[in-house]
Amino acid sequence: MCRAPSNFPGPTGNMSMLDAGSYVDSSQVPMSGGVPYAIGQASLVRIPIPGTDGLAIELRPRGFIPSGGSTSTLFFQDSTGKRHLRLDYGYNVKTNTIDYHWNQKGTYANFGVTGHSAAGRAGQIVYSTAKYFKYAGRVLGIAGVAIDAVSIVQASKPLRRASEVVAGWAGAWAGCKVIGAGGAAIGTTGSVFGIAVGGIVGCIIGGASGYVGGSMLAGEVYDWVEGTFFTPLPEVAMP
Repeated sequence: MCRAPSNFPGPTGNMSMLDAGSYVDSSQVPMSGGVPYAIGQASLVRIPIPGTDGLAIELRPRGFIPSGGSTSTLFFQDSTGKRHLRLDYGYNVKTNTIDYHWNQKGTYANFGVTGHSAAGRAGQIVYSTAKYFKYAGRVLGIAGVAIDAVSIVQASKPLRRASEVVAGWAGAWAGCKVIGAGGAAIGTTGSVFGIAVGGIVGCIIGGASGYVGGSMLAGEVYDWVEGTFFTPLPEVAMP
């Protein structure tokens, strides 16, 4: 097995190191949709909440949805939506007013929040943030995918770039799940709002890190395969 020699350009010019063994002109570095993709997926991925028997942070409801749409924007729910704690805005039967409050079913043991508990000013802020982030995240996710698609078309080695992109997406998803769950676990030491903030921020950080790591690994593997050739063993006559 042999490795093809690496090409090193001369000392002049605008150079940028991409890996341990190769240098390229920085103007040829492909665009990356990693950051918008990582931010966007945080509004779409189920972010696990450790120690809650299947509950996860989401910005979309599961299970039954009223014909007029859900009036909640933040959900801690299982995969069916039957067990949930959701941040709602509307008529509160407990206070006889229209306000921001929590609705829960089967989650009191996990969060200690009773149904129709007022969420206060913090609830209003989180409610609005979750509402707009759900849509902004979708736009950013689509933008990230579009940027990566363009980078594949424009790349000098489209197959290499495609490998980096696909591995980057997979790494982003895994990083979001793992680091997001860690952030949610840290948030459980505070209020339920801390769980949401910790989980979503962790998802974004983990997603961005996972994207970079996945892309770099895919590029290294591609270069290794492309630059490696095997010397066949001499044939031996069978007796």
